[in-house]
Amino acid sequence: METLAWRLAAEWALHVPRVHIVTTAIPGRSGTFTEDGVQVTPLAGTRPGRYSHAWWEESRAHWVASSVAPSVVFSVSAGSYSVVRERAQHPRTPFVLQVHGTSAMELGSKLRAPTARSLAGTPKNALGLVRDLARYRDFDRLVAVGENVVESLTAAPQNWSASPDKVRLIPNGVRAEDHAFDGVARDRIRRELGVDEETVLVGCVGRLHVQKRVDRALQAAAILRDRGLGSRFRFVVVGDGPDEGRLQGLVRKLQLEEMVRFTGRVEADVVRDYYSAADVSLLTTARLEGLPMAVLEALASGLPCVVTAGSIRSEALSRVLHEVDTADSDALADVVQKVTAERGLRVNLLPPTFLLDHCARDYLADFAQLITQRQA
Repeated sequence: METLAWRLAAEWALHVPRVHIVTTAIPGRSGTFTEDGVQVTPLAGTRPGRYSHAWWEESRAHWVASSVAPSVVFSVSAGSYSVVRERAQHPRTPFVLQVHGTSAMELGSKLRAPTARSLAGTPKNALGLVRDLARYRDFDRLVAVGENVVESLTAAPQNWSASPDKVRLIPNGVRAEDHAFDGVARDRIRRELGVDEETVLVGCVGRLHVQKRVDRALQAAAILRDRGLGSRFRFVVVGDGPDEGRLQGLVRKLQLEEMVRFTGRVEADVVRDYYSAADVSLLTTARLEGLPMAVLEALASGLPCVVTAGSIRSEALSRVLHEVDTADSDALADVVQKVTAERGLRVNLLPPTFLLDHCARDYLADFAQLITQRQA
């Protein structure tokens, strides 16, 4: 979320006089500074990159102390929950909540991929649902980043607080040029992985969490191996997370050491190189996703994307995604074989709606409308 918010802010700064981000503490930085045309104020005493009690207190205090009303407040997820309760400080300022997912979606995802650890967290999600219902009504607009999020917001119990007329879909967006296919990077990464150009490289990019079900990709790798295609396919798992140890254990159990590589944590500017190196991207999640950036970035790189059927609802993206029941290892292996049978020209596959400049303009147009309504 943080990366998307920053990219949006930098894009807005190209079109409006001033964009100001108030955020959690940034290690090594103090006081307000400007970067990429965006003014940034990190709040001292808060946990870097995490919403916490200190964040709620410090952000509220910052808002109450502000004498100049902003044109609009944009809340990344629950970021302004304590601030919106004090909106009487600047009553004509509209508040916009960007919703990446709902607590109800999170609960549903945990039930679709239940583990003792995930089920133990369901009371926290239930409390989050109550908190969300109490706050949604305070916002002028709830922007859903994907159609699954729209459906959740407009269904019970969310619609008890979020009236449908407040909900608007503005999909996540990426800069296509930031993720464009790079032949030099492809060659370099494949050399590092020991993968020649004749071998199909399957990429799994993202946080390694049990709900992401990367184990399904590994099961498909075992199917391909058992079909006598073990030398033709290699899998690279890009990212880290709490499920990494279990997945590495599964690789050993399935005897896939020759087929599968784990990279661990990779910086964002290097992840794009792995997209260039790969021949297909897999998202085998059991989650109800909002709109994963990994899919948009892969498509911008011209990479075929195989995803869990129903995990991403988008009429526009359905034309370029390959949907399959990823719980069916044979079916998943079939699709991987099919989409990699021939390699096409690597060009941006994203519909214009999912480009960052389009996304930013949609937000600015909505902000203008809300500002007019609040000041009327």
